[in-house]
Amino acid sequence: MSFSDAKSTAKRLKPYLSSVALSYAEILFVENRAVGILLLIVTFINPNVALGALLAILFTLLFAILIRVEPEYLENGFFIYNPLLVGMSIGFLFKLTLMSVFLIGVASVLTFLITVVLHTLLSVYLVPILSLPFAIVSSIVYLAALNYSNLFVESLYSHSFLLSSGLMLPVWMETFLKSLGTILFLPNIWVGALIFLLLAWHSRIMMLLAVGGFFFGSFLHAQLGGSFLHALQNPYAFNYILVAVALGSIFLVPGIRSYFIALLGVGISVLLVDATSIFWTLYKIPVFTLPFNLTVISFLFVLRLLRFREFAYVIKKSPENTLGYYLMNLFRFKSSEVGIFLPFSGRWHVYQAFDDVWTHRGKWRYAYDFVIQDDRGETFKNEGLELEDYYAYRKPVLSPVSGFVVEAMDSLPDNPIGEVDNLHNWGNYIILSSGGVYVEISHLAQYSLKVKKGDYIEAGQIVALCGNSGYSPQPHIHVQVQESPYLGSKTLPFNFVAYLGGSRIHFHDRPKKGESVASFSADKSLDTRLSFVLDQKCEFDLYEEGEKRGGMTITVGMDRFSGKFYFEDEGGSRLFFAKSYGVFYFYDFVGNDSSYLKKIFVAAPRIALIGNETVEWEDMLTPRILFGGMKKSVLMFLSSFWSRPFLYTGVWRKEGDTIRGEIAVGREKIKTSVTIDRIHGFGSIEVENLTIRRRR
Repeated sequence: MSFSDAKSTAKRLKPYLSSVALSYAEILFVENRAVGILLLIVTFINPNVALGALLAILFTLLFAILIRVEPEYLENGFFIYNPLLVGMSIGFLFKLTLMSVFLIGVASVLTFLITVVLHTLLSVYLVPILSLPFAIVSSIVYLAALNYSNLFVESLYSHSFLLSSGLMLPVWMETFLKSLGTILFLPNIWVGALIFLLLAWHSRIMMLLAVGGFFFGSFLHAQLGGSFLHALQNPYAFNYILVAVALGSIFLVPGIRSYFIALLGVGISVLLVDATSIFWTLYKIPVFTLPFNLTVISFLFVLRLLRFREFAYVIKKSPENTLGYYLMNLFRFKSSEVGIFLPFSGRWHVYQAFDDVWTHRGKWRYAYDFVIQDDRGETFKNEGLELEDYYAYRKPVLSPVSGFVVEAMDSLPDNPIGEVDNLHNWGNYIILSSGGVYVEISHLAQYSLKVKKGDYIEAGQIVALCGNSGYSPQPHIHVQVQESPYLGSKTLPFNFVAYLGGSRIHFHDRPKKGESVASFSADKSLDTRLSFVLDQKCEFDLYEEGEKRGGMTITVGMDRFSGKFYFEDEGGSRLFFAKSYGVFYFYDFVGNDSSYLKKIFVAAPRIALIGNETVEWEDMLTPRILFGGMKKSVLMFLSSFWSRPFLYTGVWRKEGDTIRGEIAVGREKIKTSVTIDRIHGFGSIEVENLTIRRRR
C-alpha cells in the first residue's frame, strides 16, 4: 500500500476512530479523546467487559455503514455511547461465547435504533436522551436471558477479583470509589480513584458534585432505612453521582439554583433506586441507570418548557467554561432579556420609561416613549398648537429588529393637539415578529406605513412615520416588546442593544426618563478595515518588556454555525468574533490559557465603529477570560455561588483609531491599548507588558 493510499484510508477511518474514543469519554460527560482512550484501556481490568464493549461498538458501526449513515453523523460518539454501555453490561454478566457475541450484536443494533428514535423525539425540546436506551435494552436482554440456558451466567463467571484492592480504606471512601468504578461496570477502588482524578483534572465543579451527590444520597437513604453502612454499600448509589453531576453542572449552568436542583434530584433518585430495585430484583435485573435517566430527563423536560434561565443551551467542554460563557452572555449581552435597537435615527429624549407615571402601568409597564426636544427642552416650535409644530411629527420610524410584519394598520387620523382617541388607544401600529417575541410600535402617522403584513424587514429599515394617533397627547414613538402578536398583549422586559448617551456608548442598557439618546451607525472606513474573510492571514511580532519574543500568525476560520474566529497555526485555540450594527466584538474563546488570542480578547472585548468622535464604553470580563490555570478554576467555581465579585468591569476610550482600556481587578488595574491598522485589521495590541505588533 502506498503512502497516499494509507493516508486516504486513515482519513476515512478517522470519524469512526473518533467516535470510539469520544463514546467512552461520554460516560463521564467529557468531550476529550484522551480521556476516552484511557477509559477504554482501563476496562481491560475485566477483559469480558472490555471486549463486550468493543464488540458492541463494532456491530453498531457495521450496521451504520450498512444503512449508509454518514461517518460525520457518528464522529462525536453520541450514537455509539449507549450501544457501548449495553456491550459492557452483557460482558459483565456473561462469558464471551458465540451465543453471547450474537446477543451483543442484536442488542447493540437495537440500542442504536432506539437511540436515534428517542433523540429525534426529545431533541425537539432540547432534552438529552442520556443513557436511557442502554437502560431499556439492557433490561430487555437480562429479562430474555432468563430463557436462555446456553449462556454462561454470573454463577460461573466470578467478579470477586474486582472487589478486593488490598487496601485498608475507611468504608465511606471505599464505597465512594467503588460507586465511581461501577459507572464502568468495574466496582474497583483503583478504577474509582482513576475516575475521581479524571473528574478533578477536568472540572473541580464536577468533582465536588460527584462527592456531594454520593454522600447526600447515602445520607438520605440512611435516614430512611436506618443504616448508614447499608446505604453506603448500595450497589446502585452511582445513580446519585450521575444525577448530581448532570443537573448541577452539565445540562444546567452551575450555580446556587442548579446545585439545589441537583440535590433535590438526588433525593428523588433515592426513592427511584429503592422502588425500581425491589421490582427489578423479582426478575433478577439490575437497576442500571434507570433512576438517573428518569430523574434528569424529567427535570430537564419541565425546565426547558418553563424556559428556565439557567438551562444550558450552550454546553462547553467543561462546566467552568459553560458558566463563563453564560455569565458573559448574561452580563455583557443581557441574554435573559430581548435586545432591540432604537426605532429612530438622530437624537431623541425619553418621555416615558418602564413603570412610568402615565400609561406605562400594569401589564403594559415595559415600554418606552420617545420625543424630540430642542435646546430649551421643548418638543415643539412656535406655540405648539399644530401637529407640524412638533419636532417628532412625521419623522421616520425604523424597525428595531429584523423579522416579519405580523400586523399593521395606518388608517386612523392623527389627533389634533389637545385631543386623544380613547377608543383606539394604540392608534396606528405595526407588530413585528423576531426570534419568538413580538415588538409593537404605536401612534404612527396616518397612511405612513412603508411595509405590509407578511413582509420581511431588516433592523434599521424605515417602516412608517411618527404620528399622533390613538391615546397620544403629542407626536411620539411608543415601542414595546410583548409576549404575543395580538394588539395590547402583556409586555416583556427588554433593553436597547447599543445607543449613544452623550459621549458614552451604552450596550444592552435602558436609558432613564429624561435622558437624551441617539443611534449610531458604522463608519464605512472602520467597518471595512475590521472586515475579515475566510482563510485570511495576518502575521504579528511578539514583545515582552520591550524585547522580541517571537511571532504568531493568525488565520480567519469559520465553524459549522457560521461563527467566525481567529486561530493560530499552532495549537487549537479559537477566538470568536462578530460584527453587527456598528459594533465589532469578541464573544467567546476556547483553547489554551497561554494563547495570545486570549490577550487580544482582553485588550478590546468590544469596539464601537464610530469615526473620529471620542467615545467611551464599559464592558465586563470573567475570570475565564482574564486568568488561567488553578486561579481561573477556583474563581470560576466561586462564581457559581456568587458571580458579582468575580465580574471585572473595564472602561475603554476610543480616540480616532486607538482604543485604550483600563480593567479593575481588585486593587489593580490592567491597562490595554489597541490600534486599528490604517489599511486592515489591528496594527498593535498591548496588554500590560505584552505587545503584539503587526508585521510588515
